[in-house]
Amino acid sequence: MSIMKKVILIASSLAFFFACSEEKTEANYNRCPQAAADDVVNTVSDVDGNQYKVVKIGDYEWFASNLKTTKLADGTAIENVAAEEDWAKTTVPAYSTYNNEDGAEVLYNYAAVQANPCPEGWYVPTDSVEWLQLAATYAGIENATGWDKVPTTIGWDSTSFAAKAAGFREKNGNFYEEGNLGLWWTSTPHNEANAMYVYMKNISTESQKYVGLNKSHIGRTKGLSVRCVRKYDAANTYSTPEPKAVECTADTIANAIADSLQAQIQ
Repeated sequence: MSIMKKVILIASSLAFFFACSEEKTEANYNRCPQAAADDVVNTVSDVDGNQYKVVKIGDYEWFASNLKTTKLADGTAIENVAAEEDWAKTTVPAYSTYNNEDGAEVLYNYAAVQANPCPEGWYVPTDSVEWLQLAATYAGIENATGWDKVPTTIGWDSTSFAAKAAGFREKNGNFYEEGNLGLWWTSTPHNEANAMYVYMKNISTESQKYVGLNKSHIGRTKGLSVRCVRKYDAANTYSTPEPKAVECTADTIANAIADSLQAQIQ
């Protein structure tokens, strides 16, 4: 483990920070900066009553776990398509759980994405704005203009984003790659038959193992995970103050904690 180099400090009800780490394990290859559990700013519910932690990343607030609703925000049911032979034929918003198992991760077709399955005020992110900023944030890059400018290594569950390798459903109705691949729809179309998605996969080299985050396009009849996002608004109920970058020293951390506690007293 290398020494801490920098942290991102946020003064809220508690002072907390992002830490840079060069620790490499079999499961993760951590990039700087990393979000901490304290980045979770509140929770939000979908129409089914499922609860999601909300985490602020860059200019946006994200669900900290994959969507699992079975209804659109207006209460319209999303069709549960279990049968393999029916999955690719379905043209309406549809979902299934992985291997059709109770409690498993929920996977959606692209028709569901087009109908926006997120709660009111939230939406499915694009590949070129929200997902790009997320990738750039975890790579420590400001104002990235494209995916070719962003190193795409990121930890699976080492951040409050909690990326889960939930696998996907093929157009033939079969399920693949749970535990190895995480795939998320974007709201960005590619052509009539395909749409853009982002994915994370385990990558091995001779010297290390890490997780690669990237984007591509995929058939709209596949079943992928969904995350919901919205623009950060300092006035909303889930927000924390904007982070301020500082050098990490014992004095700066102690002063920040003291200032935060004093603010709570006042």
